[in-house]
Amino acid sequence: MSTETADATETRISEPPSSLKEFLSYMGPAWVFTASQIGGGEVLSVPLGGAYLGMEGIWLIPLITFTKIFGQYYLVRYGVMTGDTFLDALYEKGWSLKWIFYYVFLGGIIYAIGLSGHLGETAGAFNSLVPAIGNTGWMLITVVAGLLVVGMRSYGLIEKIATSLLWVFLILIAFVSLRTAGVWAPNLASGLVPSIPGRVEGLGVGGMAFILTMFGWIGAGFGPTVSYVWFAKDKVMGMFEPLDNGVEIDKYDLTDEEIDRLKGWGDIVLWQNLLSSAILAVFSFFMWTAAAATLHVQGVQPSGFTVIPEMAAIFTTQFGEWSAVLFLLTTVAALFSTLIGPMYGMSRLWEDAFALHGLFDNYDITRDTVFRLTIVLFAVIPLSLNLFIEAPLILFALSGALFAPAIGLMYLAVMYMSFEIDIDSLSPVRTWAVALAVFAGVVMILSGLWEARGSLETIQTLLGL
Repeated sequence: MSTETADATETRISEPPSSLKEFLSYMGPAWVFTASQIGGGEVLSVPLGGAYLGMEGIWLIPLITFTKIFGQYYLVRYGVMTGDTFLDALYEKGWSLKWIFYYVFLGGIIYAIGLSGHLGETAGAFNSLVPAIGNTGWMLITVVAGLLVVGMRSYGLIEKIATSLLWVFLILIAFVSLRTAGVWAPNLASGLVPSIPGRVEGLGVGGMAFILTMFGWIGAGFGPTVSYVWFAKDKVMGMFEPLDNGVEIDKYDLTDEEIDRLKGWGDIVLWQNLLSSAILAVFSFFMWTAAAATLHVQGVQPSGFTVIPEMAAIFTTQFGEWSAVLFLLTTVAALFSTLIGPMYGMSRLWEDAFALHGLFDNYDITRDTVFRLTIVLFAVIPLSLNLFIEAPLILFALSGALFAPAIGLMYLAVMYMSFEIDIDSLSPVRTWAVALAVFAGVVMILSGLWEARGSLETIQTLLGL
């Protein structure tokens, strides 16, 4: 290669972070992903597990968080290695894989059903603070606020809001769990032994159905999983960088140095996901134990719009009314981060999907217009469901069962495509990580099939059939 060519390609792909400070500056996508998870699946389902089951079933937390994360890792890694999101790649494949593209695309609507749980519980928490407005009023206010934030189309703003709200909430719930350790610690060892848990009426499931529902909602769920890919793209990591700069680049044109840099970016994505998984596991543990030590002991079994207010009772009991108010405010913040993160990511997915179908080339409509119309759709669906069907947690569990196969199919499809990268050093090399990703994918598909019948029965019940 000539010196001139080398100079031209010198900065196409930047060096990956080499210090802790630099690494943390690129943790933004993982922070938003973590905030979306803890503010969603963890805040709603994990305390229910502790309240209904005590310490029974807590073994699910490390199992789920440290297996599903590797499917998520390879989804993001594929984009960083190739410059194509997994959705773009699926669309270019034959129909043996292309149909997954449309399943994931329509999965946005399924996920919006699950957002009913987040929206309903956010409104319930607000209503505990200011009951004069009512649940309906607070849902409307929350939706408008979410539309205003996401409608600004600023990833940086969402990253800052989600990260700050996440840490305030986590510190508070950790404090409560540690203060009540004397209650839950004696039963911890038995709780870590795998067993089939009892029924959790708040989610309308029990036994294996509860385990599979937890696989859908603890750890990498559909909305945050898909959104994380677009967060990484907007953070211009790896091969996303030259494309963002308008530089045409082909994998066969990569220099040895650029390949090494891409491998380094792949390692950064792995560490992002491992750190995110560790945070999810630790604070899911704190939330479960806090509920087990208080709500379960008191025989309190939350349901409907009362999960967050009942959780606030933990703080009133332990520290006084002021702490319950603080908890409600921080929980509202965490739940709000769950709404804005996936709304942004799913809308970006739909925007790119329409672009692949030539919408912006063939019609006089802009990306911004489609993006904003999409976020309105993803806000109207959960709002409408909560207004007509006051069962946010049932809808939350139903959505988890319906989109679980989509997550599993994404994991398996991206593993297949990753091994199609015919530059050996950019293909997956960690056998153990590949095995965990495949395991997570298979379990997610099986969980969806297992829940299919129950989901139909739930739909009939909700519709009064």
